[in-house]
Amino acid sequence: MNGERGLWPESLMAGLATLAVAWPLTELLRETSWIPGAVLMVLVVATVGAGLRTIGVGPTLVVLTQLVTCALGLCWIYLAETLWYLLPTGATLTGAAELLQEAGTVLQTYAAPAPAPEGVQFLVVGVLTLTALSVDSIGVTGRAPATAGIPLAAAFLVSISNNGQAMEPYYFVAVAVAWLAMVAQQGDRVVSGWSSADRRETVGSRDVSFGPTGHRTLARVLGAVTVVGALLIASLLPHLPPTFFGQGLARNPEARNLGEGSGQVSFTETMDLAQDLSNRSQAPVIRYRTDSTFLEPLRVTATRDFEDGQWQPPDYDEASEPRSGPFTSQPEQALAAGVQTDQAEIVVTQSSLSQPHLAVPAPTIRVDLEVPWRLDDGTDALRVLDPVPRYAATYLQVAPRGQLPDGIGGPVGGAVPEDYLAVDPEGREAIEELADQVVGDAENDVEVAVLLQDHLRSGQYRYSLTLEPGLGQTDPITHFLVTRQGYCVQFATAMVMMARSEGIPARMAVGFLSGELQADGSRVVLASDAHTWPELFIDGLGWTRFEPTPGTRTGPAPAYTQLDLGQAEPDPTAGQTQPEEITPTVPTGGVADEDNSLWGSLVGLAPGLGRALLLGLVLAALMAVIPWAGRRYREGELRSASTPGERIEGQWLLMTRSLEDLGVQSPEPRSPREMRHHYHEHTKLDRRSGEALTRVTATLERSRYAPSQAQDDKQAAAMGRDVRAVVDAVQERLPWNIRTNSKVLPRSGLHYLRERLTGLFRR
Repeated sequence: MNGERGLWPESLMAGLATLAVAWPLTELLRETSWIPGAVLMVLVVATVGAGLRTIGVGPTLVVLTQLVTCALGLCWIYLAETLWYLLPTGATLTGAAELLQEAGTVLQTYAAPAPAPEGVQFLVVGVLTLTALSVDSIGVTGRAPATAGIPLAAAFLVSISNNGQAMEPYYFVAVAVAWLAMVAQQGDRVVSGWSSADRRETVGSRDVSFGPTGHRTLARVLGAVTVVGALLIASLLPHLPPTFFGQGLARNPEARNLGEGSGQVSFTETMDLAQDLSNRSQAPVIRYRTDSTFLEPLRVTATRDFEDGQWQPPDYDEASEPRSGPFTSQPEQALAAGVQTDQAEIVVTQSSLSQPHLAVPAPTIRVDLEVPWRLDDGTDALRVLDPVPRYAATYLQVAPRGQLPDGIGGPVGGAVPEDYLAVDPEGREAIEELADQVVGDAENDVEVAVLLQDHLRSGQYRYSLTLEPGLGQTDPITHFLVTRQGYCVQFATAMVMMARSEGIPARMAVGFLSGELQADGSRVVLASDAHTWPELFIDGLGWTRFEPTPGTRTGPAPAYTQLDLGQAEPDPTAGQTQPEEITPTVPTGGVADEDNSLWGSLVGLAPGLGRALLLGLVLAALMAVIPWAGRRYREGELRSASTPGERIEGQWLLMTRSLEDLGVQSPEPRSPREMRHHYHEHTKLDRRSGEALTRVTATLERSRYAPSQAQDDKQAAAMGRDVRAVVDAVQERLPWNIRTNSKVLPRSGLHYLRERLTGLFRR
């Protein structure tokens, strides 16, 4: 046994690097009960690998043994009751499937920090175990610690891409230091193994300090280009919202968490609700009761800034001091005389919104709160400093039966902030052209708003979460107005922009639809009930809700907008008079068009899938052709040889070209003895393979300088056996990645194809 061969320090460092990758997961999971299992499995990977290498087990068998041991270890930790004498059974597989299903449910439902039941622990420890196995097999067994950074980076990105805020720098530093230590360990071991102070590393075509023909210049250029490119790309590309494990995890304090009793739904990281609309979770976000027949959406916040093709999070004013006690307001003061109103109440018995979000109908008169709160004047959003699982609210219903007195909707008096009238410059032309066409000669702001709303609610537009292809070829608003297909964000955005183009101040509100009526009389709001709508400032009404999204999704529009304007395109939902029967459909474009949406999605994906398939076929063809071409090139002279001397020269070329595939640069044309010295310097040969190289060069020397009749095919055949011995000896001492590359993408294959293409072009 050879303890040094086991690479124990390298194994422990690889395990430490994996645990450093796992460190950020403590921010994503509430409990730390998964940590002991993770540490144990990482130690198992390290000790099993080091132990097997110590007794001289081959790399493939080391990795397979580690894999089997880890699988048994996971079963022993989490599924011990299903094992039969430490061996897995059918119940083990069933139990593992149940644990993974539990983990999937949690990750699709909860936001960070999510709970860590046994299923989540099983999944997390399993992923970390595979990471540890990948790092150990690549970086230690395969002697390629630099490449081991790939699985480390992949595991690390799971944490940082699922966190709703910037990751602390020390997480990255810990992983980087551990990885660099692995690389340094490997370099130190290579240097300490040299037989003399003047010895240079010979794995590869040349040692690392050999002049301009080495890889130093290329490495410097690639490094500089990579750094500059990363900086430029990071500054030019838009900053997208966080990604997810599933449909729900990882928007941190500003995210959704649909568990019992506590939860989070984000409205500040992105104002596009596509993720929430696609959420299939049936866990309630809000459960409430109401005494009103006319249902209103539950408003959370609003925004007025539209930049770079998307709505920006509102800039809240946090300078004001928090207030305590019930929130009270007098919204009727903004109404003109004669506007009829009613008061209604909702009692929220369960809310899964985290602070600072609170969902209430608008305009709000009173909210009974036991936590501090602020009112943001810019958005009219009531923001709480602590979660509020239960509360009651009273709100004002404006013209619930549709009557509006004369004089409502005249020109807005006073100065209006430009932000409420700003029209997206990229889509301005399409917006103004359509708005002028729809509005015609109408001048009253209520009439203009109703015309815009009813146009968007007409049968000309289709509600669907699947957008038509070509979005990247134009701005989002123009794309929607041309394709006439989208979901609430597109409908609300279009109406806000068209209203602004007609001089009406407008903003976009965000919240929830009224939810689904339950058997006990309560209503339940799900994550998929997330909704946006435009609010327009109307003289005599103040900030007023309109509903441009089709009725298949939202039900009837507000009663005060159902005016007889003599439209050629009436709202198909205008006759609906039973608000409590509103049941939002599954947000895939409505039940009626679900199949069409699915087919449209597949059709839209077809070009991309076709190109990906074509690229895959091309790559597969190259992977098959290049090795074949390499063999043709290596054996070309030998195949065309007709005399013993030509066969000996062919064997020599076979050896030099094969070694070049393995990274050993071919020597300059010199005497056979000088070329033998070159290969002794640039390869690590044992005694037998060194003697084989000596015989090869001796045979070549006799063939070139002392040919005789005794030279026959037996000498050429003997030289062929020695050539194979030399090539095999060099190959055995190389890392697995170099050996694999020499078989999959041999340089000889590229030489062969280059020669053929050059000859073809010359013809």
